[in-house]
Amino acid sequence: MLRFAFPEYWYWWLGLPVSLGILYLVYRRGASMTYSWFSPDQYERSRPLAKMALRAGGLLCLLLALVGPYLGSKESPVTLASRDIYILLDVSASMNTEDLRPSRLERAKQALKSLITDFQGDRLGLILFTDQPYVQCPLTRDHETVSLFLDMAETAQYSQRGTQFRPALAVALDRFSQEADPAVDVSRAVILVSDGEDFGDSYASLIERLRQAQVRVFPVGVGTYEGGPVPVLQQGRRAGFRRYEDGSTVVSRLVDEDLQQIASQFDTEYVHLGHDDSSLGLLRDQIYALTATPWETRLEQVERNTYQLFLFLAVVMLLGSLFLMPIRKV
Repeated sequence: MLRFAFPEYWYWWLGLPVSLGILYLVYRRGASMTYSWFSPDQYERSRPLAKMALRAGGLLCLLLALVGPYLGSKESPVTLASRDIYILLDVSASMNTEDLRPSRLERAKQALKSLITDFQGDRLGLILFTDQPYVQCPLTRDHETVSLFLDMAETAQYSQRGTQFRPALAVALDRFSQEADPAVDVSRAVILVSDGEDFGDSYASLIERLRQAQVRVFPVGVGTYEGGPVPVLQQGRRAGFRRYEDGSTVVSRLVDEDLQQIASQFDTEYVHLGHDDSSLGLLRDQIYALTATPWETRLEQVERNTYQLFLFLAVVMLLGSLFLMPIRKV
């Protein structure tokens, strides 16, 4: 299948008719230029139409090289590199807050699914948590399975006694140990996604254990600082809002001091997921910076980018046009 590495450069072809027109006008005057430089009694014309054809062909080849056409394929050894990454996703009731549309939880799921496509070759796992963690998917390279479990994540499936980071981080650390390949030393990371309302115990000792195991934690705060009312869901639909005993509406705001502190402990950048996904680039770059360990080399059919061929043809044609000197009469 024919495709191009840089299709955005096709707009350069809009100037092609103008360029060809200029070439044609210039070489229409080739005879007069030749007679001004050489004696017409001794030399014939320097073939301006041939020069025009070569230079037009060179221009076309340059434009083709610019868009980078892929023609054919070849077998090439491809080395797959891997990291182990556990996604810890908060599914407490406050994640249903609609200060982000359609909700904090849905926005987080959308963002994580877009990230998953960027981690080809990495082993990914999923742990959902409230005050207790629930391992939904162990480490796997089957990213479609991870996405499927993300789609199924809902707050109604789990106990709602608040949010605690410590048990979820502890389970992730244990799972890394249980699922480690003793023959391969890989980088390990945790993506901790929450609206930041941690009502749990201190986790200073656990952070130290994670650091000793060389596990990096990347906290992601979901929501807005203004917050919004926490909905009550029945059969997946909003049926009012949670209220305190005095009848006032429960409002959930992003409280990310603990998340920022965790980031500082691991020397990572805290990421705030708000109304746009621009912050995902920062998270993606941080994980890319982790060392990826080669785990498999295999032959794959790789498309062949033939821009070098068209670039070579362009140079040959343009140089050839320079050598079309006037011909001595016999």
